[in-house]
Amino acid sequence: MNNVNVVRLGYLLGISLLLSALLYFFASNWPALERWGKIGISISVMVLFYLASYLVALLLKRQPFISNWLLLAGCLSFGVSIALLGQIYNSHADSYMLFVVWFLPSILFAFLTRYQPFYVLSYVLAHLALWFFLDPSVVQVVRTDEWWYMVFWIIALLNLMMFWLTSTNRLQSSAIRYLSFSVFSVALFASSFVDVYGPFPELLYMLVGALLFFAFLKWMPSRGLLIATSAFLALFLLANFFWYMAEYFSEGFLVLSLLAAAALVWGAVEAAKWLKKASSHQDKLWIRIIQEAFMVLVTTVASLIASASITGLLFLMIEDDVGYAVFFLAILGFLMPVVFYMEMNPTIRYTLLMMGYLLGASSALYLDNWLWMLFLLMVVVIWIIRPSIPGRLLSQLTFLVVLYIKLIDRIENEWILLLFFLFQMAMYFFLRHSPVLRNSSLCYAMLFLLILTESTFNTSFTVVVNLGFFALSTFLVYWTLHRGSRWEFGISLGFWFAFIVMKYYDFFWSLLHKSFSLLLLSVVFFAVSYWLDRRSKFDGSTGSSAIFAAKQLVLLPVIVLQLAILGYQVWSSETILAEGTLVKLELQPVDPRSLLQGDYVRLSYTISNLGEHDVAHGEKIRVVLRKQQDDLYGFSGYYELNGVWNKEYQAMPEDVVINGTTLGRERVEYGIESYFVPEGTGLEVERNARFAFVKVGKKGDAILESLSEH
Repeated sequence: MNNVNVVRLGYLLGISLLLSALLYFFASNWPALERWGKIGISISVMVLFYLASYLVALLLKRQPFISNWLLLAGCLSFGVSIALLGQIYNSHADSYMLFVVWFLPSILFAFLTRYQPFYVLSYVLAHLALWFFLDPSVVQVVRTDEWWYMVFWIIALLNLMMFWLTSTNRLQSSAIRYLSFSVFSVALFASSFVDVYGPFPELLYMLVGALLFFAFLKWMPSRGLLIATSAFLALFLLANFFWYMAEYFSEGFLVLSLLAAAALVWGAVEAAKWLKKASSHQDKLWIRIIQEAFMVLVTTVASLIASASITGLLFLMIEDDVGYAVFFLAILGFLMPVVFYMEMNPTIRYTLLMMGYLLGASSALYLDNWLWMLFLLMVVVIWIIRPSIPGRLLSQLTFLVVLYIKLIDRIENEWILLLFFLFQMAMYFFLRHSPVLRNSSLCYAMLFLLILTESTFNTSFTVVVNLGFFALSTFLVYWTLHRGSRWEFGISLGFWFAFIVMKYYDFFWSLLHKSFSLLLLSVVFFAVSYWLDRRSKFDGSTGSSAIFAAKQLVLLPVIVLQLAILGYQVWSSETILAEGTLVKLELQPVDPRSLLQGDYVRLSYTISNLGEHDVAHGEKIRVVLRKQQDDLYGFSGYYELNGVWNKEYQAMPEDVVINGTTLGRERVEYGIESYFVPEGTGLEVERNARFAFVKVGKKGDAILESLSEH
């Protein structure tokens, strides 16, 4: 079975690298390839993915998963093709319509195949479409607080409905269940901080949070969702505490906060006793998980509140040398009792430990002397004599943070990261009897090395680090899979994909060169996986046939629909370029990078402002452009909003009517606010471009053709 998993993993990584290579290649906007070549390649790649899926379903029946992954890759390449057409014809960067159009065949595939990755893809695309509709990347839209509060609740309710559908098995998808609950929780949490309707958002959030807490505790028990709900409630409590502390900073408030933290710890201790007593007949592992999770949450909340309150009180009482007072209070008052008092209640122990670390670390970093070394020595001592997992995880994090901050002024950042990487990898390999600490050490090690890949310290050094990260992460993915270490495999695979994603925004190496490198690597992964597959004597089939083999007749119309969408977008854009009226507009550019489409220049036109004409947001508008001096076109003062002209319009022979969408007040967007450029040329375009040449079709749709200095 291990050989089969290795083969499957190789094919998965190979397909991922191939898709990344295609995305990188088209995002580079290689000027040597003209637009018809780009269009032909992108559509051909999509068709080849679907054809390969069909052929693999017929020829490699022992490995149906390969055909299913290629089918998914075909849908992903359709999205890349849509993004490429937006790049070629300079439509909106990261336009919500890009994701809407991509979503349609994806959701059809999901319902027709019941294949879980299509559900996840459709869910992600729907939320990306919603995000870019609400917060466009190209134009700045001003929203009111009331509007955002309503939007957060709409998102929360929609995801709550998805969570209910998946929880009741009306929609069978565990991935969507957890995704929808996560987005629901985040949207609900964000709504509580919108400054509207007085205390209503906070009270409503606490009410809903309490209902969810009891629901997952009693009515529909779920350990993971209960812990997640508690974590969000803890974050809410902390955020509001620090806000009120900033507003009402005084001795009385700080004393009350200390008492509240003490009461919270006492309540947690009593609750833990009750839970243990009431659940004595239930699964002991379940009890331990809940107890440890709540202990961590209570410890975190109480420690942060108490530490901030103590620091504030000492500052008000002492003023001078408060750093020394805080430091020795942390060592003598909090950490020493943890070391010497062996029979302490676990919740109290970890609260004191976290308070000691928070106060000791902050004061040691503030004081510019040798006390930070004493503090780190204390952390090491506690690590040795207190072998509990939560305590060691906290000690590990504290040690790394304090040491990094203290070394950053003494040693180059790159060498610190390299040292920390080696240190954490050593812990990963030597802590064989503690899986949790091994996992945390692996996370830290890979995180430090991943950050190091972004270094510009030295060209050779950066190349070696990047190659080393890819080689190490690939080795760890296969090695942990072979060992059957589920968590370590997930961590390694997560960092492998994180590296691929991060390199898209890495300017050290061009997208074009990265695309060719990824393409070569994908060929290697495919070749090795195929070789291992041929040598394997195990029948890798799961008893089910490939999706394409079983449902080719219902999948074919969706593929034809994708081709029709691409063909229509090309035809409509080419028609405007061929028959549209050319107008010259004055502009002001800015240079970012698109999520999928590469570098582009964000444009703002003089015609984007209607002067004193105030218009509502989100309305369709037709604006009349009129030729002015130097062959420039500008706003004529006439526009049609919802079929009604703002004033009686008398057409002139050279007038051009362009379609747009109002952004509120006097601002309008026309869908020509993005101009895609070859990688690395955005700054030059920003400095030199002053005018845009735009083709406007007979129906008012516009395509940005080129930029010019004159």
